[in-house]
Amino acid sequence: MISARYLTCLVLLSALFVTSCQTTSKIGAIGVTVVDFKPTGSSLLESRAIMTLRFINENLSPVAFSGSTHKLYLNGTYVGKAVNNQAVGLAPISTTTQDVAVFFENVALVNQFARLGQNTEVSYRLTSVLFYQQGDEKDEYDVETNGSIDLAPLLNAGR
Repeated sequence: MISARYLTCLVLLSALFVTSCQTTSKIGAIGVTVVDFKPTGSSLLESRAIMTLRFINENLSPVAFSGSTHKLYLNGTYVGKAVNNQAVGLAPISTTTQDVAVFFENVALVNQFARLGQNTEVSYRLTSVLFYQQGDEKDEYDVETNGSIDLAPLLNAGR
């Protein structure tokens, strides 16, 4: 007859084995940078543009995202956000670009940049959440990028 102590030990060991087998590999080394802005039609109540993003996969495995959200800061101030439900697939150690519509919520700051004249290069911070699915498991991957970008193509469209 099996003792209760032996049975308890067996159950704990099997639970540990099953738990360790369910561990999934996490993705890492994904980057998102702002490449360009393109003007779109703006109205009195809404200002938006097309923001081209570069997705960078430094993994040795392919990665696919089902969608993403992005918050944009220019010269340290929040200006707007973009959401995107289009899938992005990245081969191992590769890049791709995707256009997303960014909605400017701080139009006064964007208009202030329009008065900069010749020096239209600004610093940006982009905080992104990338949504992915691996089998039945859904997860999010947070990315924050800092850089600089020339707003001339966006600002010169209104002139």
